[in-house]
Order: sequence, then C-alpha cells, then structure tokens
Amino acid sequence: MRAMRLHVGDDGRDSLRRLLVCLATALLLCFAHVAGSRIMVGICLILFLIVVAQASFSGKTFDVFLFFLPWSPLLKQQVGDISFYTIALGLACAAALARRRFLVKPYQILLPAILLIVTLAAKLVQGHSVDRGYLLFMAMLVIFPSLVSDGVPCRASFEQTCLFFAAGIISAALSAQLVAGHPNIAAFINVASWAHVTRLSGYYGDANFYSSQINACIAGLLLILAKESSYLMRGVFIGLLIALLYCGLLSASKSFVIVGACELCIWIAVLFGRGARKASNLVLLIAAAAAILFFLSTVAFQHLLSILDSRFSYAASLSQVTTGRSDVWRDYLDLFTRDPKLLLLGEGYTDITLQVLRGKASHNTIIQCIFQFGIIGFPVLASWFACLVKDMLPVSLTGTGNAAKALMLVGTFLPWLGLDYLFFDEFFLLPVFVGWGIGCLSDSRPDSSLQKGQA
Repeated sequence: MRAMRLHVGDDGRDSLRRLLVCLATALLLCFAHVAGSRIMVGICLILFLIVVAQASFSGKTFDVFLFFLPWSPLLKQQVGDISFYTIALGLACAAALARRRFLVKPYQILLPAILLIVTLAAKLVQGHSVDRGYLLFMAMLVIFPSLVSDGVPCRASFEQTCLFFAAGIISAALSAQLVAGHPNIAAFINVASWAHVTRLSGYYGDANFYSSQINACIAGLLLILAKESSYLMRGVFIGLLIALLYCGLLSASKSFVIVGACELCIWIAVLFGRGARKASNLVLLIAAAAAILFFLSTVAFQHLLSILDSRFSYAASLSQVTTGRSDVWRDYLDLFTRDPKLLLLGEGYTDITLQVLRGKASHNTIIQCIFQFGIIGFPVLASWFACLVKDMLPVSLTGTGNAAKALMLVGTFLPWLGLDYLFFDEFFLLPVFVGWGIGCLSDSRPDSSLQKGQA
C-alpha cells in the first residue's frame, strides 16, 4: 500500500487558508444569528457564496461543501427560508456545466429524461402538482455530474477533504453546545429530550441525521489512517477520530454506535488484509485503542456513555431498537402490496406523507425512493448513481480491497436504512464522497474518465 501524504507547498497553504476562511465564516454566521442582525447574516451568506465560487475555480468545491454541510441549517436568513447551501450547490453545478461548454455524458440526459416521464405520469395519476423542489431535483440530475467531473478526480485530495469535513463537524458540534439554548439559534434546531436525557445534534433538528454525517467522516478517516505510514499524521487522524467520537456520542444515537461498531470491525479487516503492513498496523491498532480507551475513561465521555447505556437498556425488541422504525417500514411495505399504482409509479417526487401511514415518513431511503419513483423509476435513479460513481473511479482499483470498499459503503450508507435522505443535499453529496474515497485511495489514481470523455 502506498503511504498517504497531505498536500504541501502552495496547494497545502491554499487549503489551510481556505479552511480558516470557512471556519471564520461559519463562526461569524453563528454570531450574527445570535445577535439577531439580518445585515450581518446577509454579509455572511454572501461571503459563503464567494468562498464556494473561489473554491470551484480551484477544483476544491467539495472541500467547502463538506465543511459547511453540518452548518447548512444556519445558512439562511431566517427559519423557513431556503438554505443558501442548496442555492450554492445549484449555482456551482450550473457554473461547472458552463465551464465545460455544456458538454454532457449521455446518461446525464437520457436517464433524467426517463425519470421525468415516469414522475410526471405519477403526478398525473396521483393528482400532485409540479413544485419548485421537483424542478430543482430534476435539474440536479442533469447538472450535478458536471460539478463532480469539474472538481473531484484529478485536482482534489481526499485526505484534505476529510479534514475539511471533520473540521466542519467538530466546529459545528462544539459551537452548538455553547449557543443551542439561545432563542435565535434554538429556532433553527431541535434539542431533543428522551427520558430526561438531552440529545444534542449540532445545528440539525435530527440527531440521527447529524450522527450519520459523523459516521461517514469516520469511515473516510479510518481508511486514510489504514494507508498512512507517517506516525505524526497517524497521531493527527487518531486525534480527529476521538473528537468525532465525542461529537457523535453527544447525539445519544443508537444508530451511531451500531454503525461505528461495524466500521471498527471492517477497519480491523482492512488493517490485516492481504498486502497490509501487519506489524506496523498492529502497533497502530494498539495505539488507537489505548488513546480511545483513555478518553472513554474521562468524566466527559463517561457521562455520554451512561446516557447511551440508558437508551439501549430500553431496547428489548426490534421495534424498540429501531425506535419504532421497523413498524413504519412494515406499514409502507403493506401499503405497496395494497396499492399497485403506488408500487408501480410512486408519488412522483412529491414531499408528502400519507394519512393512511399515520403521517409518518418512511425512515428508510430505499423505501422512500420506491414510494416516490415506484419500481419503474427507482432502477433508473439507481442507474444514474451507478454511472456517476463509475465515472469517478479509476480503471483499476488496485490497493483498494473489498474490506476498504465495505468500510466506506457501510459507514456512509448503513444509516440510510433508518433515514430519509431523498429530499436532502446529502443524497447527492455523500455518494460522491464514497466513490471519491474508494477511487482516490487506490494505488492507481484516476486519470479521470470524466475529464476525458464527453458526449
């Protein structure tokens, strides 16, 4: 395995400056909301758009987007407004398409066109109207691959992007601890209580959405750590993992612990897989375990662990372990068997919940995709993602074994079985994060089929 190295020199300094600007912008935005100054908030939102624009011309757009993902609920003027995060993502995609002189791959047109026909038919049958969210989603299917080809395969460092992602998560989680009780911030987020236990979720209204981002970032860092040979950088990554573990435990999320345990088991398989430096990795495993056990023994971690122990103590059945999600999944599956039209065509990407389902969302991205696109449209959407990720990968994935691929897939997508991601920006961003990690951490860097082949 080749050793991983962070980019140094001018590129490294530029990335450090960009990270500091992102951090300053995020903290200033938080202060502006606390102060209740709409002018300051507006200035921060404009500054955010400028940072995204500058990064897009450097091929580092995803660094910025993943840093601000945990901050996205605050990237709006007031509660109820559309997030500037979504606006910036759309503008960055359109700009990338323009830079590529509107040249696209065939699947960028063909598959969205098929899905458009299917969803319009579903809307006609179900009696739903065409709204702004639907049009934006269809547009993203066409233009998002241009952003990926413009910014990921050749000009970006997965290691640096993981650092941006981790910095965004940690800064959002720790700052939210300080200001979550302020009324101007509390309006944006939800500090949930369960059995007299407070669950913190950064600036997100759902602790599981928040913790799933942490699981994805942990997967990326673990994969990098397995290939890193520098003791100094290994120490840095272990420190980041401990900080992310603390942030994740703040959510008191059972899914965070379950996914994290799966990640740990797969990571051990990566460390001692074929071709691995087994002696060096054994030292790494012992050092990481010692550091984590030391911090878990501290008062701060012990308090969080006692909260989790309390939550798991009430989980005596599958329904209780999933907090009622398994019951909801069964209701949706029963509905599919009773409504052939819904199973065939879905709801046509319409943000609704049905009264027959007690108004509950599906809490499962796969079920939600079938609910929205039917068994006709869902394979088309899956094919679109398959084409997107395939074009990101190098021809040969030498150096990236099955365990390494499983680490990224499980760490990122296992939480999707308990969450609805279809209507969120993560639905586009996180699959790119997975494909990017698998491709960039192989021994053969992608020569970018996205960069070479055009329609």
